Amino acid sequence: MQNTSLVLMLITIFTKCFGLAREKALAHFFGTSAMANIFLIAFTLPMLVSNLFAGSLAGGFIPVYTELKDRKGREAADAFTTHLARLVAYIALAVGVCAAVFAPQLVHLMARGFTGAVFEQTVYMSRITALSVVTTAVFSIFKSYLQIYNHFIVSISHSVVMNSVLILTMILGRGGNTTLLALGILFAFVFQYIFFLPYLKKSGFRLHIGDKDERALRQLLYLILPILISTSVLEINVVVSKSLASMISTAGVAVINYATKIQGFVTGIVVTSIVTVTYPKMAALVKEDAALKRVFAESLSLMGALVVPATVGVLCFHKEIVRLLFLGGAFSAGDVAITGEVLLFYGLGLFAIGIREIGVRIFYSKKQTRIPVVNSAYMVLANIVLSVLLGRAAGLKGLAIATAISLWIGAAGMLLHLRRNMGGLGLFRVAKNFLKICGASAVMGACALGAYRWLCRVLSNNLALLGAIAVAGIVYLVAIWILKIQETKAIRERFFS
Repeated sequence: MQNTSLVLMLITIFTKCFGLAREKALAHFFGTSAMANIFLIAFTLPMLVSNLFAGSLAGGFIPVYTELKDRKGREAADAFTTHLARLVAYIALAVGVCAAVFAPQLVHLMARGFTGAVFEQTVYMSRITALSVVTTAVFSIFKSYLQIYNHFIVSISHSVVMNSVLILTMILGRGGNTTLLALGILFAFVFQYIFFLPYLKKSGFRLHIGDKDERALRQLLYLILPILISTSVLEINVVVSKSLASMISTAGVAVINYATKIQGFVTGIVVTSIVTVTYPKMAALVKEDAALKRVFAESLSLMGALVVPATVGVLCFHKEIVRLLFLGGAFSAGDVAITGEVLLFYGLGLFAIGIREIGVRIFYSKKQTRIPVVNSAYMVLANIVLSVLLGRAAGLKGLAIATAISLWIGAAGMLLHLRRNMGGLGLFRVAKNFLKICGASAVMGACALGAYRWLCRVLSNNLALLGAIAVAGIVYLVAIWILKIQETKAIRERFFS
């Protein structure tokens, strides 16, 4: 599992670089201007629906498909997949039409500070981009299908196509042509899945018109609603932050976006890769609590070994990272300062995201969806209350602090729920490794800061940062090797044997 996760992380780094390139293009051409805010909200609407469909359908589809395949065979499971895809297409079409019709209300919800021409242009673009939800919803099923049959790489690399189209769209639409920008977003969402088709054929999938298996469908529908609520937590947190940010500052939506995208770069590489590999294994081990605990502890330890040093890096170099990635064009030094401050506090919630996402997948595997829903409810409530209070007190930084606190509330609550449900989780070994990881990360951070300050005397700030990152990587690898952290075995075997 660890080796597969590491390979996926490398592929995800490649795909996430395209995501950062998209954000760089947005920062260069639009900065934190009104057009940047318009583009981001128009992009957020289909992305939000896409993520909710993908999260809920994947969370329910994988265990239901696995059980149906074991019970009635692959042909019946594929027939169920065909029927489900058709049903989801109808539902998504209705959702897309409703989103287009009620775009003014949705835009007002997501960006309460938008008024006048900015509001009207956002509504216009959102109505066009909302039409993409049918494709994203249907292919979220096939994305999970490919993961079941171990086609992990293609299932996570489709964003390269989407981001390439979006970058081209921003280059062509840099003058502010809202129609061109909206059509570019629509085209990007629709055609990103083109490479799924040959891999679906390779995996053996065929469209079947057979028994719908009402039992499996009822089981899936029973799972989807709680999973939808649970997986919407991070999306709701971002929407809440952006909506309040639009009221705090004219640049608020863009600043929150750039900061969360850097946060998402880390979580997308580490958390998503580990969860992608772990979840099908959990579904297969659902009746073996001891094995589930082992997979959970292994995943948590590996995640800590990768997320904790990344968190330290963000804390040490938040402004420098923003400068390296976005400074230039319409993105000013002032934008760097405020975005860096926001990123600092978002970085504090990185590991909490990983803890919660792995814990949630255990409950999905066991088809116990009530607990993730309860966890999501108090997490979202905490974020809303804290965002209002801290947003008033500290502006955009307050929104980031509120999000980080709510993430840790959710993570701590999830660990408590797991312990009550499954007994001891084997966290002693995880905690022992975690302390070693924190020590290694602290040494890494100190060495990286020292290297950066020295390199700034002879190199530009950006080159000095890259040099400091290289030093940090070497120091951290040596430190965890000396401390004999078990998770280094997978890294060592993968890259040095």
